[in-house]
Amino acid sequence: MNQSKDLKTRASDESFCSLLVGFNFIFFTCLLAFMLFLPLQAVLSGSDAPHGTDASHDEGVADASHGAAAEVHAAAGAVETITHAAGKAAYMVCSTCHGAEGEGNTALNAPALAGQQDWYLKRQLIKYKDGVRGTHPDDIYGMQMRPMAMMLTDEAKIDEVVAYIAQLPVTAPLPTLGGDVAKGAASYALCAACHGPDAEGNVLLNAPALQNLPDWYIVRQLQNYKSGVRGTHPKDIEGMQMRPMAMVLADEQAMKDIAAFINSKAGAE
Repeated sequence: MNQSKDLKTRASDESFCSLLVGFNFIFFTCLLAFMLFLPLQAVLSGSDAPHGTDASHDEGVADASHGAAAEVHAAAGAVETITHAAGKAAYMVCSTCHGAEGEGNTALNAPALAGQQDWYLKRQLIKYKDGVRGTHPDDIYGMQMRPMAMMLTDEAKIDEVVAYIAQLPVTAPLPTLGGDVAKGAASYALCAACHGPDAEGNVLLNAPALQNLPDWYIVRQLQNYKSGVRGTHPKDIEGMQMRPMAMVLADEQAMKDIAAFINSKAGAE
């Protein structure tokens, strides 16, 4: 008797399972078909839709793209503002000698910085930090500059200061030494091979622009190269290239003449 009831119960359970399996099969088959039909419907409806519908969609996409681009530009502008502010803050120390606008100060033996190429400024700051400049016992002004450079704790800070200096207005230097421009032009022919005919500089030859440097600073650096204050450090590769050129100049007057010629090219393209 009990066995008969168990058989009936088992048969009932199996029927229910079969029904459930069949229902699940039909449900998921319909769901799969529906999911496959949606993309096809979108393609068909897109090809048959009026032009106005496509245009409004494209305009929506375009608006979204412009919005995203605007956000990117805004972010870039914010970063640039932060960098500018950081560079200005770091330059405050430099301005005590080199001037608020990088115009230089003869009384403090500080040359103009405005108008000098960023790559050269960065290289010299690194040389000061590394002791390639400002460590020679006769380089009095270099020794004054080196602690200032060492306050720039890393390359990012150097880049910020250099970027700030790059946007400062350029002022043509005034002659102070009375050099002869015509004589300087003849002597400068050798310098032009690297620094360019208008003293505009050439980054490929590691030759900086000279146009906006004051004549007294040009003469002082030529003297430093000639005496070995610059261009003798084993890591100063560019200085070693420059030193033989300075040694060709016979005397200080020849240096003044070259400086006068270089200053005559201030503002040249």
